[in-house]
Order: sequence, then C-alpha cells, then structure tokens
Amino acid sequence: MKRIYIVLASLVALAAGCNNNKNGTTPDITPDKPSEEKLSDIAYQLNVYSFADSDGDGWGDIKGITQHLDYLDALGATALWLSPVQTSASYHGYDVLNYSEINPKLGTESDFKELIDKAREKDIDIYMDYVLNHSGRGEWFQSAVSSESSPYRSFYVLSDNPTADVAAGKVDNFGGAKTPGMGTWHVAAGGDLGYKGRLHFKVDMNAKTVTVTQTTAAAQSPNTSAPACWLWYGSIGKHTGMYTTGSNIYEITLDIDTDWGFLVCTSTTWASGTKWGGNGGSVTFGQPFKLNNSTAADITFGGSSTWYFASFDQSMPDLNYGPYANASQSEAFKALAQSADKWINMGVNGLRLDAVLWIYQNQAAANASFLKQWYDRCNSTYKARGGEGNLYMVGEAFEETGKIASYYRGLPSLFNFSYWWTLKDRINRGKGNDFAKTVLGFRAQYKSFRSDFIDAIKLSNHDEDRAGNDLGRDQSKMKLAGAVLLTSPGKPFIYQGEELGYWGTKSGGDEYVRAPIKWTRSGSVPSKGLNGKVDNAMLSADISVEAQDAAEGSVLSVYRSFGKARNAYKALAKGEMEEVSIANSAVALWTMSYDGQTVLVAHNFSSTMASISLSQYKLDNKLVSNGTVNANGSSLYLGAYSSAVFLQ
Repeated sequence: MKRIYIVLASLVALAAGCNNNKNGTTPDITPDKPSEEKLSDIAYQLNVYSFADSDGDGWGDIKGITQHLDYLDALGATALWLSPVQTSASYHGYDVLNYSEINPKLGTESDFKELIDKAREKDIDIYMDYVLNHSGRGEWFQSAVSSESSPYRSFYVLSDNPTADVAAGKVDNFGGAKTPGMGTWHVAAGGDLGYKGRLHFKVDMNAKTVTVTQTTAAAQSPNTSAPACWLWYGSIGKHTGMYTTGSNIYEITLDIDTDWGFLVCTSTTWASGTKWGGNGGSVTFGQPFKLNNSTAADITFGGSSTWYFASFDQSMPDLNYGPYANASQSEAFKALAQSADKWINMGVNGLRLDAVLWIYQNQAAANASFLKQWYDRCNSTYKARGGEGNLYMVGEAFEETGKIASYYRGLPSLFNFSYWWTLKDRINRGKGNDFAKTVLGFRAQYKSFRSDFIDAIKLSNHDEDRAGNDLGRDQSKMKLAGAVLLTSPGKPFIYQGEELGYWGTKSGGDEYVRAPIKWTRSGSVPSKGLNGKVDNAMLSADISVEAQDAAEGSVLSVYRSFGKARNAYKALAKGEMEEVSIANSAVALWTMSYDGQTVLVAHNFSSTMASISLSQYKLDNKLVSNGTVNANGSSLYLGAYSSAVFLQ
C-alpha cells in the first residue's frame, strides 16, 4: 500500500506541471506558423430533413443549413455531404423520383444555389448524395413497365421470365454472375398478376405452404395483438397481422386489392423481418403453394406481366446500365450524367455515391469499371466548368478494407468502414498500441490500387448504430474517438450529432440514428420527417448546441478544438503517418509529417492514467489536447481517454 501511495502522490504532483490540462480541451492553439489556409479537409455529413428547420414546418431544409454555416465553419468543415435533396417518395430521399429537381419539402433550386454560394464564401464545398444503383418508382419507371416501346424501357432490369433470363446470362447488371448478391424480383405495378376481392389465407409454417381460397365469409380486422405472421400486399406494401389458429398455423379472411400479389413476413418492418414468398409461379385457389425465404419472389394470382429486379426493397427498382465495359453508352447512364451535369455546373464540387457494391451485384471488376466511367464523365464536366483540381467523389462500399480496395481503380475516394470498426474495438478494449499499424495496413492496401487515393475515414453514419451507442454512451470515449478521427491521416467525415455526443440504434428503425440537431435548450427540433421515431430523452437540454457552447470540456468543444488544429497545421491535415512503437499497450502513438513540418500524436485508449517515456520527441509545444495531459521532461502522462498533439 505504501508503494502505491507514493506513485499516486507523484502523479498528483505532476498535475501542477507543464502542459497541464485537467478539464477539457486546450482553449487556444499554440501559434507556431500555423497555416493561413483552411487545410483540414473535414467533411460534415448532414441529413437535410433533420438538421435545421428555417420555417417552422417541422422539416429540416436547405435554408436551415445556410443559416448555420457559422456552426459548421467552427467545426473546421471544408465540405458538407448532404443527404439526397432531389424529389423522392420517402423522407430519407434514397428513392429518387426526379434527379434534376429539388425536393420541394426541402426548398427550391434558388435555395440550393444560395447554399452553394454562401458556403463557398467560407471555403466550404457542397457534396451531393447521388443514388446510382436504383431510383424510385417515378416517371421513368412507370413509363418503362407500361410499354415495351417506352424510351425508358432499358433503364431498368426487366424480364418476362427472370429465371430463364438469368440462367441464360441475359441480365447485364449481375456483372456476369448467375445469381444476384442481394435482392429479388418483383412484379411491376400495372401487371395482371394481382387480385381484387375477398380471400382466405392459411399459412402453414410447418409445411412451409400458403393456401388461398376465394370466400364469401365475413372479412376480419387485422390482428394487432403482437402477431407472429404478417401478410404483405398492395401497391404501397400494405401489411396485415394474421391470427394464430394452431401450432405455426396462421389464418385471416380479408378484402384485398393488389396489383402484384402478396408475400408472407415475420415482421411489420420490411427490412428486419424474414420474407417468405415463392420461386416464381402463381397460386391456384384451394391448393397449397410452397413457400421459401431464399428467393422469396412475389406470390401472384395468374396471368403474365413484367418483372423488375431490386437490390433493396420493391420501392427502389435497380437501374440498368447494360454490359459494364460500355456502361457509359447506356441510356440510363447518359440520363443520370446529364442530371449530374446540372448540379456540377451550378457549383457542386463533390458527389457521394450510394451503394456502389450493388450497381453490378457485388462484382468488383464490373463495379470499378462502371465507376471509372462515371467519375471520368463527371470530372470532365467539372473541369469544363473551370473547377479547381479534380472533382471529389467518394463511394459507399459497405465492406471491410480488403474487399473494397480494388474499387480505387474506379474512384479517388472510398469510405473506410474498417477504420471505425477497428477504432471502436480498440477503445472498448483499452488497447491503442496497434492502432497506427492497423491504419497503415489499410492505407497500404489502397495504395496498391491507386497512388493518390483519398481515404475517407469516419466513425458512424446514417446507416449504422451511432458511435456513441457503440461506445456505451460514455462521453469520455466519444471525445477520444473524435480526437483520434481528427488526428488520423485521410479525409475525416463527421456525422451529424456525433460532435454533440448523440447515441442511438437502428433496432427500432433507421430514424433513431438520424436524430435532429437540438440547437437550443428548450426549442423544437425538425423531427416531422422521422415518422415520430425520435428519442426525446436523448435530446435533452444538456446535449443541445446552446448548452455545449457554454460548457467547458463538452463533446462539441473537443471537435471544435481538434478541427481548429487540423485546419491550422499542415502536418496534421495532410501528413503521412508513421507509427511510434512503445511498450504501453494502452497508448496509440504516431507522427504526422508534411512539407517540413512534423507533429507527434498521442492517445490513451484506456480508462486509467498512462505514462510513457519519449526521449526522442519534444513535448514543450502542445498544439491541442483533451483530458488530463502532463509533460515533464521526456515523460508524458495521459489521463484516461486523453489525447494530445505536440509540434516537433
């Protein structure tokens, strides 16, 4: 006990030593020829519908972003990635109906142009989210499925006999594969495979069959008492709870009006439930129809119609670009590129491409070929406009590093999901000493495919459980994660609310990880687009921007302080990482060097104080820090989850 007391006393005494910072971030960056340019390359991802509401209608909008550019500038942002702003059928915008129009719920084209111009005054670029894998079921789609002579017929993956066409290799957007990596076929609206009238449905999950019978018996109301089986039907995905009538037997009689058929599902949530359908073919009234949950194709009522393929749900039909080697010659490619030309010529300086794995069904070579054609076309428009350098374009390939590295053959930038998966694992394990080595391994994989790759590093995003949730809602861990992100090599993306310490999971719906920004302690938030799925307990007065503005050491203050440092010092913003090996397993240590400037970066990933000896490095010029940081000669003491950057 006596020895422990002496050690602790020594550490307490060091609290009065040089570079002491007990309670939060260093308020000012030590001036040592910091850059006068905005260097950080920080991008901020925001959901337009839930970021800021300028007119009080409950929807976030484009004007709301313009009104809060000072807030984004203070985070060090040099770019904003906006969720889809084109006309769409859903709140989230990923089922685009018209690629050349602004969604009126979000504002006007003049509002968008004003945002581009006002942001540019603060050296902030605007990046649009572009959805190339699929569209919504808008004018293009409705025309395509209504007539074989439609000018949009080739825009979608259509077939009168999907099984035969896939087997014969006639489905170009499978990239040569005989089966898709994800998704299923659906009957196009307007076909004659539906039914209108009163039917009795009996699902036998023991035999995995459904029997449909025409009946004059009384129709039943839906079962709302936690049913285990749901019937899905109708053009807008209507769903009805069925009644349990035996062991794994479910029945219901109802009036239906469906233009495609039906499916059986174990949940009221399309994305999370198990879907049971057929493997092609139609029901015969009164006879059992075999169900399966692999193909799960729509169960129909006879006749013939056109089928369409969708990688995601039926509201998002896949776009078809033909054989991938000549994708740029397809009519769909030309139409999408023409729409992108409009926005690039308006002043958009970057595109984020959604779901690039599935454009050619997880076929890496096919997707990379398509993406190169897309990038080259858009970049040529950007250059013709007089754009500086090259257009920024980042792809969302939701996979680990080794499986997506080859996509750098097509794009200059990809989101690095493995970066966040590694970081949260190491923070939760209190292990930092292999973090830099792991990051350098990711970068080496990318470099083997593209020497000028731009590693888009991130924590969570709109499709993942919140970083704060993954870190146990621990603010100290959230601050550390933000500090690590903003001191790592690459292009960091901050997701809306991360800088405020938000948490949330997708278990109750994606809306819970797309929460609104709470600007003031008592004011309302733009939540109308989120279908009531808002965690109001999380959106407390204390988590608001107003409260964190006034709170020393808040999560927001950490992001601002490290963003400011990244903007001020070229080594931190543009430097190459070099691992510094030390014996303490809790500490992540590396240098960043660029154009004659070097900084030393130190993070303690553990819940206890860490001490290290750094005789080869200078510790007398601390640029920014978080938590408790003390330097005494060549010894550095880092409190739990603390961080520091030193100029060398």
